[in-house]
Amino acid sequence: MSSLAQPVRESYPSSPAEIARARLCRQPFPPEATIGIPYYDDEFDMAQSTAHSAMIRDLGAFLDQLADWTGLRVLSDNPIWYWVQEDDKQRILYPDYALADTTDPERALATDLRLALEVVSTERAEKERKDSERMRDRNATNGVPEFGLLYPELKDPRALRWFRLDADASRYREATLRADRRFRSQAVPGLELEVLEPDLWRLGRKVRLWYQGQRIPCAREEGRRAEDEARRADAAEAENARLRALLRQAGLAQD
Repeated sequence: MSSLAQPVRESYPSSPAEIARARLCRQPFPPEATIGIPYYDDEFDMAQSTAHSAMIRDLGAFLDQLADWTGLRVLSDNPIWYWVQEDDKQRILYPDYALADTTDPERALATDLRLALEVVSTERAEKERKDSERMRDRNATNGVPEFGLLYPELKDPRALRWFRLDADASRYREATLRADRRFRSQAVPGLELEVLEPDLWRLGRKVRLWYQGQRIPCAREEGRRAEDEARRADAAEAENARLRALLRQAGLAQD
Protein backbone atom coordinates (compact mmCIF):
# COMPACT_ATOMS: atom_id res chain seq x y z
CA MET A 1 0.00 0.00 0.00
CA SER A 2 1.46 3.30 -1.03
CA SER A 3 0.80 6.68 0.51
CA LEU A 4 0.64 10.00 -1.27
CA ALA A 5 2.70 12.78 0.28
CA GLN A 6 0.99 16.12 0.56
CA PRO A 7 2.62 18.69 -1.75
CA VAL A 8 4.74 21.26 0.03
CA ARG A 9 3.22 24.67 -0.42
CA GLU A 10 5.63 27.49 -0.99
CA SER A 11 5.01 30.39 1.37
CA TYR A 12 4.59 33.82 -0.11
CA PRO A 13 4.79 37.20 1.55
CA SER A 14 1.27 38.26 2.49
CA SER A 15 1.59 42.03 2.80
CA PRO A 16 3.24 44.79 0.75
CA ALA A 17 5.80 45.38 3.51
CA GLU A 18 6.71 41.68 3.57
CA ILE A 19 7.03 41.75 -0.22
CA ALA A 20 9.38 44.73 0.06
CA ARG A 21 11.50 43.01 2.71
CA ALA A 22 11.67 39.83 0.66
CA ARG A 23 12.45 41.41 -2.69
CA LEU A 24 14.50 44.51 -2.02
CA CYS A 25 18.14 43.91 -2.91
CA ARG A 26 20.88 45.91 -1.24
CA GLN A 27 23.03 47.18 -4.08
CA PRO A 28 25.04 50.33 -4.85
CA PHE A 29 23.21 53.29 -6.31
CA PRO A 30 24.02 54.01 -9.95
CA PRO A 31 26.21 57.11 -10.45
CA GLU A 32 23.34 59.17 -11.87
CA ALA A 33 21.35 58.66 -8.65
CA THR A 34 23.46 61.24 -6.83
CA ILE A 35 23.59 63.80 -9.63
CA GLY A 36 21.22 66.72 -9.39
CA ILE A 37 20.17 69.69 -7.30
CA PRO A 38 18.96 68.84 -3.77
CA TYR A 39 15.27 69.57 -3.18
CA TYR A 40 14.67 70.30 -6.85
CA ASP A 41 11.85 68.28 -8.41
CA ASP A 42 12.72 67.27 -11.96
CA GLU A 43 9.26 65.81 -12.53
CA PHE A 44 7.59 69.19 -12.09
CA ASP A 45 10.60 71.39 -12.90
CA MET A 46 10.23 73.08 -9.51
CA ALA A 47 12.74 74.52 -7.08
CA GLN A 48 11.96 74.79 -3.39
CA SER A 49 10.34 77.90 -1.95
CA THR A 50 12.06 80.18 0.58
CA ALA A 51 9.95 78.73 3.41
CA HIS A 52 10.67 75.16 2.26
CA SER A 53 14.42 75.90 2.18
CA ALA A 54 14.33 77.49 5.65
CA MET A 55 12.46 74.51 7.14
CA ILE A 56 14.84 72.03 5.52
CA ARG A 57 17.83 73.81 7.09
CA ASP A 58 16.16 74.14 10.48
CA LEU A 59 14.94 70.55 10.57
CA GLY A 60 18.32 69.25 9.48
CA ALA A 61 20.05 70.94 12.41
CA PHE A 62 17.64 69.29 14.86
CA LEU A 63 17.90 65.86 13.25
CA ASP A 64 21.70 65.94 13.12
CA GLN A 65 21.73 66.53 16.88
CA LEU A 66 19.16 63.74 17.37
CA ALA A 67 21.31 61.37 15.30
CA ASP A 68 24.30 62.12 17.55
CA TRP A 69 22.22 61.20 20.60
CA THR A 70 20.57 58.07 19.19
CA GLY A 71 23.17 56.61 16.83
CA LEU A 72 20.68 56.64 13.95
CA ARG A 73 21.67 57.83 10.49
CA VAL A 74 20.09 60.95 8.97
CA LEU A 75 19.40 60.59 5.25
CA SER A 76 18.51 63.92 3.66
CA ASP A 77 17.38 63.85 0.02
CA ASN A 78 19.57 60.77 -0.29
CA PRO A 79 18.74 58.01 -2.77
CA ILE A 80 16.97 55.09 -1.05
CA TRP A 81 15.85 51.83 -2.64
CA TYR A 82 12.08 51.32 -2.41
CA TRP A 83 9.99 48.43 -3.69
CA VAL A 84 7.36 49.92 -6.06
CA GLN A 85 4.49 47.50 -6.39
CA GLU A 86 2.95 48.90 -9.56
CA ASP A 87 6.29 48.56 -11.35
CA ASP A 88 7.07 45.22 -9.67
CA LYS A 89 10.64 46.31 -9.14
CA GLN A 90 12.80 48.41 -6.85
CA ARG A 91 13.31 52.07 -7.59
CA ILE A 92 15.17 54.96 -6.05
CA LEU A 93 13.15 57.56 -4.16
CA TYR A 94 14.36 60.63 -2.27
CA PRO A 95 12.59 61.41 1.02
CA ASP A 96 13.33 64.90 2.32
CA TYR A 97 14.53 63.37 5.60
CA ALA A 98 14.68 59.90 7.08
CA LEU A 99 16.13 58.33 10.21
CA ALA A 100 17.61 54.95 9.46
CA ASP A 101 19.22 51.95 11.12
CA THR A 102 22.01 51.47 8.62
CA THR A 103 25.78 51.50 8.46
CA ASP A 104 25.70 51.50 4.66
CA PRO A 105 23.98 54.69 3.43
CA GLU A 106 25.36 54.06 -0.06
CA ARG A 107 23.00 51.05 -0.34
CA ALA A 108 20.13 52.18 1.91
CA LEU A 109 16.78 50.39 1.71
CA ALA A 110 13.36 51.70 2.72
CA THR A 111 13.21 48.78 5.16
CA ASP A 112 16.13 50.38 7.06
CA LEU A 113 14.03 53.43 7.92
CA ARG A 114 12.51 54.18 11.33
CA LEU A 115 10.64 57.21 10.03
CA ALA A 116 10.46 59.46 6.98
CA LEU A 117 9.60 63.16 6.78
CA GLU A 118 8.43 65.24 3.85
CA VAL A 119 8.43 69.04 3.77
CA VAL A 120 5.40 69.62 1.55
CA SER A 121 5.51 72.01 -1.39
CA THR A 122 2.03 73.49 -1.69
CA GLU A 123 2.51 75.88 -4.62
CA ARG A 124 1.06 73.36 -7.09
CA ALA A 125 -1.64 70.81 -6.33
CA GLU A 126 0.04 67.99 -8.24
CA LYS A 127 3.34 68.57 -6.40
CA GLU A 128 1.54 68.61 -3.04
CA ARG A 129 -0.13 65.29 -3.92
CA LYS A 130 3.25 63.79 -4.80
CA ASP A 131 4.88 64.97 -1.54
CA SER A 132 1.99 63.89 0.64
CA GLU A 133 -0.15 61.12 -0.86
CA ARG A 134 2.36 59.37 -3.11
CA MET A 135 5.27 59.47 -0.66
CA ARG A 136 2.99 58.51 2.22
CA ASP A 137 1.69 55.44 0.37
CA ARG A 138 5.15 54.39 -0.85
CA ASN A 139 6.52 54.51 2.69
CA ALA A 140 3.53 52.59 4.04
CA THR A 141 3.83 49.78 1.50
CA ASN A 142 7.55 49.47 2.33
CA GLY A 143 6.77 49.10 6.03
CA VAL A 144 8.30 52.38 7.30
CA PRO A 145 6.85 52.58 10.85
CA GLU A 146 6.21 56.34 10.99
CA PHE A 147 5.77 59.15 8.49
CA GLY A 148 5.40 62.91 8.89
CA LEU A 149 4.25 65.76 6.68
CA LEU A 150 5.52 69.25 7.49
CA TYR A 151 3.95 72.36 5.98
CA PRO A 152 6.51 75.21 5.79
CA GLU A 153 4.47 78.15 4.51
CA LEU A 154 3.49 80.58 7.29
CA LYS A 155 0.14 81.31 5.64
CA ASP A 156 -0.73 77.58 5.69
CA PRO A 157 -2.70 76.74 8.86
CA ARG A 158 -1.21 73.24 8.89
CA ALA A 159 2.09 72.51 10.62
CA LEU A 160 2.61 68.75 11.04
CA ARG A 161 0.59 65.62 10.28
CA TRP A 162 1.87 62.43 11.88
CA PHE A 163 1.16 58.87 10.70
CA ARG A 164 1.79 55.45 12.25
CA LEU A 165 1.81 52.23 10.28
CA ASP A 166 -1.06 49.81 10.68
CA ALA A 167 0.91 46.71 9.68
CA ASP A 168 -2.20 44.56 9.28
CA ALA A 169 -3.75 46.98 6.81
CA SER A 170 -0.41 48.03 5.22
CA ARG A 171 -1.44 51.65 5.50
CA TYR A 172 -0.93 54.60 7.80
CA ARG A 173 -3.34 55.81 10.46
CA GLU A 174 -3.12 59.52 11.20
CA ALA A 175 -2.37 60.35 14.83
CA THR A 176 -4.34 62.97 16.74
CA LEU A 177 -2.45 65.88 18.25
CA ARG A 178 -2.55 65.67 22.04
CA ALA A 179 -3.49 68.49 24.38
CA ASP A 180 0.20 69.19 25.06
CA ARG A 181 0.66 69.68 21.28
CA ARG A 182 3.19 66.83 21.02
CA PHE A 183 3.36 63.74 18.86
CA ARG A 184 5.32 60.96 20.56
CA SER A 185 7.28 58.69 18.27
CA GLN A 186 6.95 54.96 18.77
CA ALA A 187 9.66 54.08 16.26
CA VAL A 188 12.25 56.31 17.99
CA PRO A 189 11.39 55.99 21.71
CA GLY A 190 11.90 59.25 23.55
CA LEU A 191 11.45 61.45 20.46
CA GLU A 192 8.65 64.03 20.64
CA LEU A 193 7.63 66.53 17.97
CA GLU A 194 5.96 69.60 19.44
CA VAL A 195 3.69 71.67 17.20
CA LEU A 196 4.23 75.29 18.19
CA GLU A 197 1.34 77.68 18.75
CA PRO A 198 0.72 79.68 15.54
CA ASP A 199 1.83 82.96 17.14
CA LEU A 200 5.27 81.35 17.70
CA TRP A 201 5.73 80.26 14.09
CA ARG A 202 8.76 81.69 12.31
CA LEU A 203 10.06 81.24 8.80
CA GLY A 204 11.17 77.61 8.62
CA ARG A 205 10.00 76.69 12.12
CA LYS A 206 6.58 75.44 13.16
CA VAL A 207 7.79 72.41 15.12
CA ARG A 208 10.22 71.83 17.97
CA LEU A 209 11.90 68.48 18.74
CA TRP A 210 12.47 66.88 22.14
CA TYR A 211 14.36 63.74 23.12
CA GLN A 212 14.13 62.01 26.50
CA GLY A 213 12.42 65.10 27.91
CA GLN A 214 15.17 67.46 26.73
CA ARG A 215 14.60 70.02 24.00
CA ILE A 216 16.94 69.41 21.09
CA PRO A 217 18.99 72.54 20.33
CA CYS A 218 20.07 73.27 16.80
CA ALA A 219 23.72 73.83 15.90
CA ARG A 220 23.19 77.60 15.80
CA GLU A 221 21.91 77.58 19.39
CA GLU A 222 24.80 75.37 20.48
CA GLY A 223 27.24 77.79 18.82
CA ARG A 224 25.72 80.79 20.61
CA ARG A 225 25.82 78.91 23.92
CA ALA A 226 29.52 78.08 23.45
CA GLU A 227 30.27 81.71 22.58
CA ASP A 228 28.37 82.93 25.68
CA GLU A 229 30.28 80.50 27.91
CA ALA A 230 33.60 81.64 26.41
CA ARG A 231 32.69 85.29 26.99
CA ARG A 232 31.72 84.56 30.61
CA ALA A 233 34.98 82.68 31.17
CA ASP A 234 36.99 85.58 29.70
CA ALA A 235 35.10 88.09 31.85
CA ALA A 236 35.68 86.01 35.00
CA GLU A 237 39.40 85.73 34.24
CA ALA A 238 39.65 89.49 33.63
CA GLU A 239 37.88 90.21 36.93
CA ASN A 240 40.19 87.82 38.80
CA ALA A 241 43.22 89.56 37.26
CA ARG A 242 41.85 92.97 38.32
CA LEU A 243 41.31 91.79 41.91
CA ARG A 244 44.79 90.26 42.07
CA ALA A 245 46.28 93.56 40.88
CA LEU A 246 44.39 95.47 43.60
CA LEU A 247 45.61 93.06 46.28
CA ARG A 248 49.20 93.45 45.07
CA GLN A 249 48.88 97.25 45.21
CA ALA A 250 47.64 96.95 48.80
CA GLY A 251 50.56 94.70 49.68
CA LEU A 252 48.20 91.84 50.44
CA ALA A 253 49.34 89.56 47.66
CA GLN A 254 52.53 88.64 45.87
CA ASP A 255 53.17 87.83 42.24
